[in-house]
Amino acid sequence: MIISKEILKSFEDNSKNFALYVNNKYYTYNELNLISNKIAQTILHINYEKQPVILLGGKSFFIHAGLLGTIIAGSYYTPLNETFPIDRNVNIINMAGAKTIILDYTDFKGYETILKNIHNYNIICPEEHYNYLSDNFPNHTFYKAQNYNLEYINVESSDAVYMLFTSGSTGIPKGIKISHKNLYNYSFVSQKRNMVDNTSNILQMHDITFDYSVHNLFLSFLFGGCLHLVSKNIKINPFKYINEKQITHAAFVPSTILIMKKMRMLKENSLPFLKYVCFCGETLPFENAILIAKAAPNAKLENIYGPTEATVACTYFEFDKDTKELPEYIGSMPIGKAYEGMEVELYDENLDKITDDSIGQIVLSGRQLAKGYVNNEAQTKEKFIKINNKDCYLTGDLGRWVNGELVFLGRNDTQVQIKGYRVEIFEIENAISKIDGIISNAVIPTPVGAVTYENTAAFLVCNKDIDTNKIKDDLSKTLPNYMVPNKYIILDSMPLNSNGKIDRNQLKKLLQ
Repeated sequence: MIISKEILKSFEDNSKNFALYVNNKYYTYNELNLISNKIAQTILHINYEKQPVILLGGKSFFIHAGLLGTIIAGSYYTPLNETFPIDRNVNIINMAGAKTIILDYTDFKGYETILKNIHNYNIICPEEHYNYLSDNFPNHTFYKAQNYNLEYINVESSDAVYMLFTSGSTGIPKGIKISHKNLYNYSFVSQKRNMVDNTSNILQMHDITFDYSVHNLFLSFLFGGCLHLVSKNIKINPFKYINEKQITHAAFVPSTILIMKKMRMLKENSLPFLKYVCFCGETLPFENAILIAKAAPNAKLENIYGPTEATVACTYFEFDKDTKELPEYIGSMPIGKAYEGMEVELYDENLDKITDDSIGQIVLSGRQLAKGYVNNEAQTKEKFIKINNKDCYLTGDLGRWVNGELVFLGRNDTQVQIKGYRVEIFEIENAISKIDGIISNAVIPTPVGAVTYENTAAFLVCNKDIDTNKIKDDLSKTLPNYMVPNKYIILDSMPLNSNGKIDRNQLKKLLQ
């Protein structure tokens, strides 16, 4: 169950095959192997122990070689995102406890500010960047990737392979470590269903800070496929690229279909090369799912579900163009049954198991479950619990069994999905409350009544005239773009319920 061993085996088995396509260039597994091992050796030379390594870069060959090199070295990766505010990225570096960074600045805006806000880091960079970085950032030590002939560290299945950060209710992101055992189960169970092999072309639509990227990364590199790292303009509408490059495997968020649908591209048999397509991160509208099924008649199609805490996804529902919609689906495709090695159950508010068609909280257990949140004992105790001596995770998601298939019915708390990202509403409200002139605020996800959301609206009570455009600008400095409200409504006072709390139902009515 050791991912690093499987990666090295894949390098050897597929050495002559293409591993990556990026910036109009193909790279073989042999090329990936050479640089990944040099980076692994350099990590061990810097600090011969298991450690977190920050990935500061985007869709480049070097960053992906660095990601794999980190794992081969027995360490685990934590990626940054250029769209995140500088403070958030710096906080993630600090919370990760890393002292080593892999940097490729060619497609990462704002890296200079990040480097100036941190000190005394060991940074591994491409050889062509070395002189410039060494001259301009003397507060760090820079290394070229090279071979030091060091033995690799023995890795245990419980060791971390990556650590990602999700939104936290206090405004502080929560770190989640995923182990070799967790990822091994996900990758090999998924491969049994989608049959990735060394002839597969796999589309990577997602930033490596989004855990959905893990699906494409490891199903490609572990089984000899070619991973296509697409540019931002292709991500918006990948239809033409899929056919031009004969993409066989794709993992989408459902909103991608909406764009292709609006452009009237999803005609019958219009995506003939696809062999497997899955959807995750948002509710999958039934009508749109059937459209893609007709457009990709040769593809196996799955709607998959799972939080970062359970390694990408842990349930799946297979469908095709003839799948019948039931009223209980409430317009969306079910999320189905548990992966092999995982269990999914529904529990009521008293944590009694639900076996009928009542609505309950989705509770997960099994091989893919993380151990908890890094340095966050309070939220770990709240979400990771034992039920009948079994380690379980309380997702906060609601579901219902319909003919043996699980149907997702939204959230039961303040955490919501916005554009595929999990977001704590409290984090947005906390950021707004720090802006001068705002007395109170409440944030409502929009559109009202949806299961997953596209944006948020902020209701404000202020003690002076305030420019909502400036509020938006201020928030963009501390929050990722998908968390910044797109609508601002100023009230004289907040509506309150009988308990003296803000009446969010009244705010939703105002929006409607």
